[in-house]
Amino acid sequence: MKFLKRERRTAMLWVAERLGLSTEVFYPHGVEVHVPKGSDLSMRYNLFRKVPYEVGEAALIRKHLRPGMAVIELGGCVGVISAVTRSVIGPKARQIVVEAEAALVPVCQANAARAAVPGAATALHAAVDYSGAPFVRFASGHNAHVGRVAQPGETGRNVPTITLSALLADFPTEGAAALICDVEGAELALCRNEEEALRRFSVIVMELHPAVYPAGEADQAALVKDLAAAGFTAIETIGDVTCFRQG
Repeated sequence: MKFLKRERRTAMLWVAERLGLSTEVFYPHGVEVHVPKGSDLSMRYNLFRKVPYEVGEAALIRKHLRPGMAVIELGGCVGVISAVTRSVIGPKARQIVVEAEAALVPVCQANAARAAVPGAATALHAAVDYSGAPFVRFASGHNAHVGRVAQPGETGRNVPTITLSALLADFPTEGAAALICDVEGAELALCRNEEEALRRFSVIVMELHPAVYPAGEADQAALVKDLAAAGFTAIETIGDVTCFRQG
């Protein structure tokens, strides 16, 4: 079944190309995004068909981020949200994007940097993890958007680990800053372990995943409590995405 779905999507994009339609350049949320051939087929197919993508994240970013804000984005995928973020923060603001799928890192880099001055945007190949191990097993999922740290016994690729504290070493120490986080459950450990690092940000836009937390809603409540300890209050939620503001 998966093979047939892949073949149908490949055929549809091939026909579109023969008709002179672009299957590599898209405009989700009104921003230009390039996803070249050889990248995640499912993402290209969905973007071509204009399937709604991260509507909540995009709306909250546009409402609550400001020009000049430095940004760390955890879970860049193909860089759609990276491009939306850049359209808000402007060409000079520092932007660091973390993506665990090695093949998507240059795609993410290009989409984050397209409207930026040279050196303002950096995409890194890593997965957020607090086990203390240098590498973690990462499961890709049925498309790049739902990849996550593998569960015990689950197959995956080894990916270098990184923490929020480590990312701050190459981040401005002053000025307004925002954290965007969509890491399919890894946000639970991040909020548990990074109270001091979280204080660097004035705004957090975070997709929550109670369905994958070991204790479900109880874990989500603990995450919100951890953010409250760092000074954050939930100010708006759209779907599974919540914006938290400090102070």
